[in-house]
Amino acid sequence: MSMRVAWARWYWIVILTTCAARTASDWLDCAHIATCHCKWSSGKKTASCASSDLRRPPALSSDVQVLDLHDNPLRNLPQEVFANIGLLNLQRLNLRATQLRSIHADAFLELRILIEVDLADNDLSNIPKEIFRGNERLRLVVLSNNPLTTLVADQFPPLPHLRTLLLDGCRLRSLHTNSLRNLKSLETIDLCRNQLTFLRLVTFSLPALKTVSLSGNPWRCDCRLREFKDWFLDSKLGTEDLVCVEPSTKAGSKWRAVSSESMTCAPEVRSSTLVVRAEVGVASSFGCWIHGVPKPKVTWLLDGVNVHNSSIDCDMEEVETIIDDESGERVPGSVRWVNITLLNVTTSAAGEWTCVAKSVAGEARAVISLVLPRSQTATARTAPGIPQLLGVVFGALGILASLGFIAAVACWHLRRRTVPPSRSFTDQEKRLIDASVVVSCDRSIGDMASPCDFELTEQSLDDNPPRGCGFDPVHITIEGTPGAFPPPPAEFAVPVPYGNIFISVQVAGRGETGKYPDLLSGGATLPRRSRTCCTVPAYDNMGPRVTATGSSTWSLPGASTENVEVSETPVLTLPPPPPEFVSL
Repeated sequence: MSMRVAWARWYWIVILTTCAARTASDWLDCAHIATCHCKWSSGKKTASCASSDLRRPPALSSDVQVLDLHDNPLRNLPQEVFANIGLLNLQRLNLRATQLRSIHADAFLELRILIEVDLADNDLSNIPKEIFRGNERLRLVVLSNNPLTTLVADQFPPLPHLRTLLLDGCRLRSLHTNSLRNLKSLETIDLCRNQLTFLRLVTFSLPALKTVSLSGNPWRCDCRLREFKDWFLDSKLGTEDLVCVEPSTKAGSKWRAVSSESMTCAPEVRSSTLVVRAEVGVASSFGCWIHGVPKPKVTWLLDGVNVHNSSIDCDMEEVETIIDDESGERVPGSVRWVNITLLNVTTSAAGEWTCVAKSVAGEARAVISLVLPRSQTATARTAPGIPQLLGVVFGALGILASLGFIAAVACWHLRRRTVPPSRSFTDQEKRLIDASVVVSCDRSIGDMASPCDFELTEQSLDDNPPRGCGFDPVHITIEGTPGAFPPPPAEFAVPVPYGNIFISVQVAGRGETGKYPDLLSGGATLPRRSRTCCTVPAYDNMGPRVTATGSSTWSLPGASTENVEVSETPVLTLPPPPPEFVSL
């Protein structure tokens, strides 16, 4: 019986030993990942996969408690990246220098026993709000040497066990006053080597805080830093000597050497509006915000003159206000609203109103323009009097008379017909024939376009003009020599009512031979007029004329052509006269 019991005990011992050896070999093999080394370290199952050129966390045994992934090009951490590969028992996670640029807000979700996380030396310019939600056991968070610029309100979720937060070597310029309020157990915070110029006391109102490291920041020792500086020096939270960088009057001075009274802020003024539109007789109100430490004195100027020295009826009031400014650049309680009310706006109130804030730290101004609507003036129209009416009438008459005179002159110029003066030729051609050309037509205006004959006479017919003809005779002088055919002068023209004129020219005179002497001696004559045109005697009259044979004859009553000698001179057929001479 005893032997059987001993055998059973031995059997179970062998089974348990074998299972334990097999389980131990599973996590120690690091899932056969050659670049990872799994071992016991400080009583923890540790997997070291540093500098293994991994792009994502490896799928190791779920027993792994410590994972070292530093110096791997991970670049980003997706949602629940560790829970998805079964690493739910991680207690320490080293992600230093893994080129991280982004982290999902739930990357560490379900890692409920995570105690330490190191994210230093990465490229994180911001971290998601409440990034460590679900990691209530966290005690250490390292974010050193990341290009972080600010921490927003409630940057971290409630972490009741967090003791240390390292933010040294970042580029932090501001911390929201509520960025750390969920870290009630925080004991140490390192903010060395950032770009902080001031901090607010309320940001560090943490009950367990023991150490605050602030060296290496460009502190501006003015009113914004004064409260925190006094508290920090009295709290004994830091041992290093902090130095002022700004303003220039305090550059290089240690905090302990700078008095609180000298830490002032120059006034700042901001107007509520640039232009105020008001109406005469109606109340109007406007104002400006004032900031400055110590409290600036505020005055109002109208076009450069203090309103207290003017007759402007106005009231002034000041109200302390709070501006919601996440950066905390203004000291709480240092901002005031200064209002001015014009009880009865007058034209003298229009102009530039200037809000002036002045203190020992400096002066600032803001300008507000008060404008009134432009006044409109109208002139009533009255009925014109008798003098004005007469002036208008005579003026109109004068204009009409002027227009009539101009029209008469124009008509006179149009009706005036002038015949160009005679044109002289060579001395050899000069023999004068002075004749009159008379219009012998008694026609209407419609008949004036038809050609009427004209006749060359030895004397003027002005004394007995033909009945019914209303045109003045036109005198034409033509010079020529016997037997020659001079060209008509270029300026020869007859007014329009006379129609066309035809000229016959003697080719060769007969001298003294023949029954009738050559009375014209080679002169040129105009053919007689048509007998059917005008009411004149039916006989051929009007003096001497040139026959077709070239000899002279008289056109007298009863004149006979029986004894007229036939000229041996051939009849000359003349070419048509030039256009400017024929058609008039």
